[in-house]
Amino acid sequence: MMHIKSLINKIFYPRPEVVLGVDIGFDRVKVVQLNMKGRGMPEVTDYVLADLPQELRGTGLTTNTEDIANFLSDLIKKHGFGAKDCVFSIGGRNAFVREITMPPMSEEEMQQAITWDSAQYVPYEADTYYVDFAVFGELNEEGQQPVILVASPKDVVDALLDVGEALELNILKLDIDVLSWYRTMPDKYSDFILLHLGRTYSLMTIFQKGAPVAQRSIQTGGLTFGKIIAENMHVSISDAMEILRTENLLQSKAVEKEPVREALLGAVSELIKECRRTGDYYILNKKEASFTHLVLVGSGASLVGMPEIMDEQLDIKVERFNILKVVNFYSRFEKNKVQANAASLGVAIGAAMAGGAEDD
Repeated sequence: MMHIKSLINKIFYPRPEVVLGVDIGFDRVKVVQLNMKGRGMPEVTDYVLADLPQELRGTGLTTNTEDIANFLSDLIKKHGFGAKDCVFSIGGRNAFVREITMPPMSEEEMQQAITWDSAQYVPYEADTYYVDFAVFGELNEEGQQPVILVASPKDVVDALLDVGEALELNILKLDIDVLSWYRTMPDKYSDFILLHLGRTYSLMTIFQKGAPVAQRSIQTGGLTFGKIIAENMHVSISDAMEILRTENLLQSKAVEKEPVREALLGAVSELIKECRRTGDYYILNKKEASFTHLVLVGSGASLVGMPEIMDEQLDIKVERFNILKVVNFYSRFEKNKVQANAASLGVAIGAAMAGGAEDD
């Protein structure tokens, strides 16, 4: 039976069925238009991935907000996106997530306490960030309430709001990329490690009881593997990234490919070492913690053979998450392009889901 509050929200505040998910990364922008009408899987009715101009990469969102807005405006017009409701996702390095504990108290008291105490946890300078929280789980043995604290720099949040206003979009909410990914995943994932391998770096997030409780940034991304392939096989970066996801160099027996295989194995071994170190450190401080999976997501996770090698060397199940199992793409899109781009669109897809129609 539907809860009365949910019914009221559906009648007076109906959520849109078609939503834009916008993911502004370090050097690329991803926009997805997602249709959530009906009871089947959501459908991507349009999408675009575009490299940012050199001058807009890195801190371009906050230092050249107007130019970012103009760049997005041109993309949206060129590709004919029709939706006006949107959700922006905030990238991992601009969204600090940490588990803390607080005495049981009302939501209003909790908000005041966290706002006051956040400086001792958040790595940003005072008065330069926004903070939010979510209570999860049961009271611990000391009678304390587990709480997820989330903080993001004010200049990043304000810039996204300015971009939305310039584009005349209705921003339903701001999401953080790790939650965008989690929203696309099946219910079986609860106590696990999410390893988001982006193009330039990776973000490892520990989930407990379905909540992100700790994060760590790693200086390994898809381009790390792409550059190894490009240098050893004397091809362009774009060709290397295609080889990365289509050819199993990690398990190749060809003599001429031995140098690239060894170099790739070295990079994967470093990644495994960082995963093991992070998981062990968390368990050392949280004796009751456990992990069932390490889930690989993002464009950098497309290196063929990597999940199998990591699975052999870690004590937990390693798998690559395939977002094509939870969303459809409009039939007019070329299947090979969808296969190539789907992993890069996960954050934008999850962000759109955050603003879309709820299940009955």
